[in-house]
Formats: sequence, C-alpha cells, structure tokens
Amino acid sequence: MTPRLDRDAFHRAWAWLGDRRSAEVAVQALRRGQLYAYELDTHTARWRWTAYPVSVLPPPLDHLPIEPPVRSHA
Repeated sequence: MTPRLDRDAFHRAWAWLGDRRSAEVAVQALRRGQLYAYELDTHTARWRWTAYPVSVLPPPLDHLPIEPPVRSHA
C-alpha cells in the first residue's frame, strides 16, 4: 500500500516547495547547522519531512589526476 496525499494537502505541499521565502529559511537553518522540518497535516495523518545539515565535500586530492572530458572529433 502506497500512502498518498489528498488533493488539498498535495497543493499545500507544492505551494510550500515553490515558496522562495520558505526555501531561504530552510537554507539558512541548514547553514547554521540546524535541521529543518516541514509538517503537513492531512485528514488521516501528519506528514513530516526533515532535512539535516551535512558537511561540504572536500576538494579532490592533489595526487588524483583530473582528466579533461573526452571530445569527439566526428
């Protein structure tokens, strides 16, 4: 059984995803090392999405060659 959002809840979640202010709040929280959670109440349940901060990947090691992309001359 796959859980699904009802039509109203789906539209509220979609609107949140497209809201630049909400996205900026989430990004700022993550940059401060805090988790960011979004909750969405529906008729049957409360949905919760949580984003956790992660560290930035280190740059490539100096001893590993970075090869240029192969170009086709055809």
